[in-house]
Amino acid sequence: MEQEPKKEQRLAFIDIARSIAILMMLEGHFIVMSLQDKFRSDDYFIYSIWKFTRGFTAPLFFTVSGLVFTYLLVRKNKPFFHNERVRKGLKRGVQLLFWGYFLQVNLYYLLQGYFSGYLFIFHVLQCIGLSLIIIIVFSGIQSLVRFIPLSLWLGIVGFLGFILRPTIYSLDFSGVHPIIENILVVASDDRPFKSIFALFPWVGFVAFGGMMGAYLSVHAAKVYTNRYVLILFLTGLILNIFPGVLLKMIQPYFMFLGLKPFAHMGYLFARLGQVFLAFSLIIFIGIYKPYFKHIFSTKLVVFQTWVIPITSAILGLSIIAYSYLTGSQYHIFSTLTLYAFGNLLLFIALVYTLAKLIPWNFELFLKMGQKTLSIYIIHVIILYGGIFGFGLSDFLSSKLHPWGSVIGAMLFMTLFVYFIKYYEFFDNYYQKIFFWKKKD
Repeated sequence: MEQEPKKEQRLAFIDIARSIAILMMLEGHFIVMSLQDKFRSDDYFIYSIWKFTRGFTAPLFFTVSGLVFTYLLVRKNKPFFHNERVRKGLKRGVQLLFWGYFLQVNLYYLLQGYFSGYLFIFHVLQCIGLSLIIIIVFSGIQSLVRFIPLSLWLGIVGFLGFILRPTIYSLDFSGVHPIIENILVVASDDRPFKSIFALFPWVGFVAFGGMMGAYLSVHAAKVYTNRYVLILFLTGLILNIFPGVLLKMIQPYFMFLGLKPFAHMGYLFARLGQVFLAFSLIIFIGIYKPYFKHIFSTKLVVFQTWVIPITSAILGLSIIAYSYLTGSQYHIFSTLTLYAFGNLLLFIALVYTLAKLIPWNFELFLKMGQKTLSIYIIHVIILYGGIFGFGLSDFLSSKLHPWGSVIGAMLFMTLFVYFIKYYEFFDNYYQKIFFWKKKD
């Protein structure tokens, strides 16, 4: 049965995606920072799977940022210059730019008289902040050229953000300040500090998310329907299977404008397709949530007990002990040994146990998605020494065994779960210390 969704449902879909993205970011950053180099190989089955999901995190994070921002920006359908969301959006964009650069200040080195070029790089917050400002600009253009919907404008911006990457990267930036080059591209030389999330191509993900958000604001009632889920799923599937073919078909029509070949940019559209597939799955589960809950509570009661984590732990330890004592190098298939499979079962037991012990609930999960900026800022300070110049990376960088990295990542995520659980408590003291700050 398909019903018109309530406002809270629609926002829940967005916050679910944001919560998933922020949790994936926390575990991904901790493992990338701490895992020993010798274990970073696709020869390890578990690592190769994790590496794929790790590469999916940033596209999801950028896309959902554009989605929620644009949805909130245009859903009230007010004139551009009378829309309070325009003012708040510009403030948000500038805030992200400020925090992005401020987190790169290293007070420890500055006090010693050393200035690092790291301050000039263009990272996640700066890229999202500038991309949101670009969305506001095109929202203003759409208010003047009203026969072209905002979703189409942002779809064009997203498409150009992807296909212009080779052209932008072919330009000569030798005559401009490094901060400008770092905004647009990832430098090709061997300088120690250069951008990771340059505007091209990452603005494309934010803009495509904005395209979806603009559509949502007008056709919200259509979101929680089988038809919309099917469209999202098929679009994601096509972008995953045929990106190179589609780009080769349209590439000749752009070459006469002087653009560099861009057919090899298909991997960007494939990642976008994976984001759409994730959205379709989230919405599908939202539509049939009552049915899944019924099945889970009646047919799959075993998943609510300790049977699975205990059984996984016993089997995992038994397999590891057998492999160790016999020296077995048996391969279940080319990249998965019996020993690795035992570790995988132990990992499942660990995750399951933590999931049952952490005071987790759906409202807290959604709240994680609503506090992404606070989480991002604090995790950079703790993990990488943002602002102050010393963090966990000074002690753990590339030093942990896979199990150490996994357990550390779980504890790191748990820390932020508790932070969000008691967010109002911390925010209250923050308001008292910085008494000039006003709540929105």
